[in-house]
Amino acid sequence: MFERCHSPLEAAHLLRHRFGLPVQLLAGRPVVTTGSLLGGVVMPPDLGRKVLATLDRQMTAPVVADPGDRTWTFLVTPPSPVTPVDVHVRRCLAGHQVTVIPGGRHVLLPSTDSRLGWHWASEPDAGVLRMPPRSAVIGAIHHVTGMRAAPAS
Repeated sequence: MFERCHSPLEAAHLLRHRFGLPVQLLAGRPVVTTGSLLGGVVMPPDLGRKVLATLDRQMTAPVVADPGDRTWTFLVTPPSPVTPVDVHVRRCLAGHQVTVIPGGRHVLLPSTDSRLGWHWASEPDAGVLRMPPRSAVIGAIHHVTGMRAAPAS
C-alpha cells in the first residue's frame, strides 16, 4: 500500500484520501487524535483477534498493530456526547489488559507495509471511514472474555 510513498507527508496524504482518516503529522509521523470523531481501544493481539472475529460478522474494524505486534488499537466511533467508560467496566477491561484511550491522545498510524513498523492488523475499507462504535468493541470483549459487567459505551 505504501510502496509509492517516499515521505511521511505522502503516507499521511494516502491515509487521508484512501480511508478518510483525519490524519495529522506529528514529529514526522502520521497520527489521528482521539476525541469527538474517533476513539481507540487498545488490547493484546490474542484478544484482538477474537474481538475482530466477533465484529467481522457485523462490521469492519480498522486495527493498528504496533511494531512487534505487542498491542492492537481498534479505531472506533466514540459515543455522542463523548463520555468516559464506567469505572467498574474500566477495571474489568484492565484485567484483560484493555485500555480505552481518552480524548486528546494521539494514535500512531501505519506509514509502511513492513511488520517492523506500525502496520494494519485489519485495514479499513477504502472510501468513507467506517469504524465500529466503541460500545460494540467493548461488547465483543465482554462476549469473548465472559466478563460479567454490562457493556458500556
